[in-house]
Amino acid sequence: MHILHPIFIVIFLFLAFASYYEVFRLEKKQPIFTWIAGILMVVAVGFRIGVGADYPVYKQLFTDFSIYVNYSDVFDKALFLKNNLEIEWLFVLINKLVFNFGFPFYIVTFIMALIAMSLKFSAIYQNVEFPALALMFYFMPIMFFEDSGQMRQGIGIAICVYSFKYIKSREVWKYLVMMYFALAFHKTSIVFLPAYWLVRIPMNPTRIFWVLVIALITSPLELYRLGGSLFSSMTPQDISGAYTGYLDDRYYGTEVETGLNDVVKLVWIFILIKFDKKGCERVWYYEYMRNLAVFGMALFYFFRANEIFAVRLPGAYMFFVAMFCLPNIVYAVQEQFRQYLYLLFMTYFTMMFFYFGKGNGYKGAFSSDRYQNALWQ
Repeated sequence: MHILHPIFIVIFLFLAFASYYEVFRLEKKQPIFTWIAGILMVVAVGFRIGVGADYPVYKQLFTDFSIYVNYSDVFDKALFLKNNLEIEWLFVLINKLVFNFGFPFYIVTFIMALIAMSLKFSAIYQNVEFPALALMFYFMPIMFFEDSGQMRQGIGIAICVYSFKYIKSREVWKYLVMMYFALAFHKTSIVFLPAYWLVRIPMNPTRIFWVLVIALITSPLELYRLGGSLFSSMTPQDISGAYTGYLDDRYYGTEVETGLNDVVKLVWIFILIKFDKKGCERVWYYEYMRNLAVFGMALFYFFRANEIFAVRLPGAYMFFVAMFCLPNIVYAVQEQFRQYLYLLFMTYFTMMFFYFGKGNGYKGAFSSDRYQNALWQ
């Protein structure tokens, strides 16, 4: 049986202890737990070698950018001028600078992990009452897919999540600047642009239920196909091209398979609806987080007929489901429900730890027999 590398076992056990201590002993957040978890994860993700589904592609691009791409192309891309660059400009710039200074590729992965996790962890600590529990949601298994795999989207999501502070303060220009930098890492960040206005829509459990039902019912109609012309007229060419290119992609343009993921999402939705009032009463700006979480769920069901859209496009919004809303609900509910929810979540994390370890964990080289790290290779 394959199991995750000891560094990931240490992180899991530490977060299990830290979350329990925050929830049932301190009953408040503890910054040292966030710092320790952050350092461990940055080391595990940032200095990995040959680990992650997209690692070979990114490493090849690291060399190609420096040979075939000029700095003028990068800056033309940044200013939305005509250029031949297909990859987002700020990611390319980081790669070129690291390569030209003579550093190895793991410095790129370290920089990406440091930026992404610093922004995500900062946002979590500022907005979640039990951040150690939120980090467990992130670790198992979001960290492995986003910041250890799809690095560009992972950092784009991080910037979107961090921009929540400007959504709360209603500073639209600072928010738009953050969106510009998010797009500089991944095109899908454009989907988070309406978030600034979505948070102000009045919602309640009944409306949440019907929004999700309507999204699920309309999924077979594939209404998202009508968005091709809209994206062509309102967004840069590379964004519209990426959208239309995946409409009928032979590998990813198929329907999301029904399975365990659906069961998990239904449980999360039930918890969101059941304890919505408690969350709104006890957690500052919970309504904002809840609206973004619900919109992410709705996007997932709306795009369900196209796997890559259903997985990629709701990414930043889905972060608010598990990392913001669910841990805050644990804080908001009475002690008896708090125990039940914590037990439910820890059971899920434990099962996911072993399930992921023997499947995608082994395939992505996160297992004890395949994982490599530059710090102790």
